[in-house]
Amino acid sequence: MIVKPSIRFLTRRTDTDLVLDIKKILAGMTGNAAYPKAVALLLLIKAALAEFERALVEASDFARGAISLKVQKRRALYPLVRSLALDVTEECHGNLTVLLTSNFPIQKPLRFRIGDLPKPTMPELSRGTYSGDLDASVAPVYGTLIHNWRLALAANPDVILQTKQSTATYTTFSGLIPGQIYCVQVSVAGTAGTSDWSAWAILMVV
Repeated sequence: MIVKPSIRFLTRRTDTDLVLDIKKILAGMTGNAAYPKAVALLLLIKAALAEFERALVEASDFARGAISLKVQKRRALYPLVRSLALDVTEECHGNLTVLLTSNFPIQKPLRFRIGDLPKPTMPELSRGTYSGDLDASVAPVYGTLIHNWRLALAANPDVILQTKQSTATYTTFSGLIPGQIYCVQVSVAGTAGTSDWSAWAILMVV
């Protein structure tokens, strides 16, 4: 089955939910290196979405003309988002992981066969809410059931200090020593087995 996004939400979602859906897609694709051709189209969609949001506010008093304008502005979004979906289909090159970074829903995901799970990308690290915390996240890998995480000192990555498992694409390591530089790896597991470990991500804890 060809990997491509679904656009059924355009006509099936409420006005408010459609705004949220499109904003999520814009957030996923803005600055996304996987979709360089979409830059100009993203600007057009942002402008059209802003007009639709203004029309929604004006239609809140149920005036006939305002409601008609709201419908018009909503429909103006359809061809733009459809064009964006075509760009995503072309530029993801059949890679579901890349498609998911666009935040588009996908067509009939249950029909995809899951082969060997690819190695995850290098995790993103950030300092946690509390001193000694380290937050880690990773881009989703299709077919994943469990994320396996491990942490070590950057100076001695062969000695694993903490391990964690999560169903989510993120986790937090706690109780670390401020001023020390740590590194984190992740692998994913599913019905197809377990992937290789990602590259190490490195950050100093405060």
